Amino acid sequence: MNVVIIGQSGVGKSSLVNMLCPGGNAYASNDATGCTAVEREYTCYLGKQQSCQVHDTIGLEEERWGFLPDMRAQKRLKKYLKAIELNLLVYCMSGMRGSLKRSHGRNYKKFKSVVGNNVPVVVVVTGLENFEGPLENWWLRNERELQNIGIPKTVGHACITALPKAVLESEKRVLYDKSCEDVKTLIRNNLPSGKVQR
Repeated sequence: MNVVIIGQSGVGKSSLVNMLCPGGNAYASNDATGCTAVEREYTCYLGKQQSCQVHDTIGLEEERWGFLPDMRAQKRLKKYLKAIELNLLVYCMSGMRGSLKRSHGRNYKKFKSVVGNNVPVVVVVTGLENFEGPLENWWLRNERELQNIGIPKTVGHACITALPKAVLESEKRVLYDKSCEDVKTLIRNNLPSGKVQR
């Protein structure tokens, strides 16, 4: 089973991969430009003797100064998605203040169209380690804005922190474990039944 994570540069795709696939060591960075230069595949154990392959990808929306300008990145990502047997597409985006942009909705819709109706698309919102209250409340508070940028409020989603556990303040480390379980549940619930590897 193949789960591909896509999204703009710097939203935490590689950090999400590291959370889901301990020992995978996907390169993650806080630099202004993207850090993933090549698509990579990692094994994710979902629990209950189930696993899938999680794919880290190059970032979208980089300008001339980035690793790969946006149009070339989109073309490369489309080719990659068509080259594998895709079972689930995860659109990753930041939930930090001021980060909801129309480009998220545009990319979500564009790649939902690329994979067609037979492949589910879900959303993972990252960067919520400082959110007040349960992380799931972020979605409820931002439903109108999400719809305004083109992301349906009914789409399957998880609101998380993907910062490494060691970086989080001690009282927030429980958020990491819950975030990991929430994303794994999202994946399990959206992969075609009977196809999850055992």
